[in-house]
Amino acid sequence: MKYNFALGAALLALLAASPLPANAGSAIATGPAVVPPSGFIHFCVKHAEECLLNGHDATRIELTAARQAELKDVQTRVNGAIEPREDPTHAWEYAREGQGDCNTFALTKRRALIALGWPEETLLLAAVYTERNEGHLVLVVRTSEGDLVLDNRLPRIVEWTALPYRWVSMQSQASPARWVRVTGESVTTADSGQSAAVALR
Repeated sequence: MKYNFALGAALLALLAASPLPANAGSAIATGPAVVPPSGFIHFCVKHAEECLLNGHDATRIELTAARQAELKDVQTRVNGAIEPREDPTHAWEYAREGQGDCNTFALTKRRALIALGWPEETLLLAAVYTERNEGHLVLVVRTSEGDLVLDNRLPRIVEWTALPYRWVSMQSQASPARWVRVTGESVTTADSGQSAAVALR
């Protein structure tokens, strides 16, 4: 899961220049259960306590001003604390010597929000393919204002439809160990010319 600075800058420019679309606040549609990513399975072997909790399918957290501030703080703090580096093994793990790939960023943000009291079932890891067809992992937060994404490729938090990604699968709210197929896709692509959203500025 590579981090491309030039593409990240281009993606940021696309998102920053565009207003909120009419469909802001939408949720990611999911379908049947799928086999979790292999990296996640190995992560759960080492961190079983993070994979065995029971959640609630319909839970969405109220996006108050205080929670918006917490999201922004975690996004900024984790993006600034970890130096992006490609891991040829694609291991899912927390930062080592202050470095990590997209898996590290997503896992660290999830852990930081849980420590602040956010319900685990509202914090879902999601596997996507980027506009260059590269595997990538992000953290999706299910809120009253729709599904928001904390992505290490961007400094800002965005609404999921803003990203030019092909959505593959994500954790189920019913159990963090269970993954489900994403049946809906982002309406925005890198070359579509459609509006993109910046959810939290």
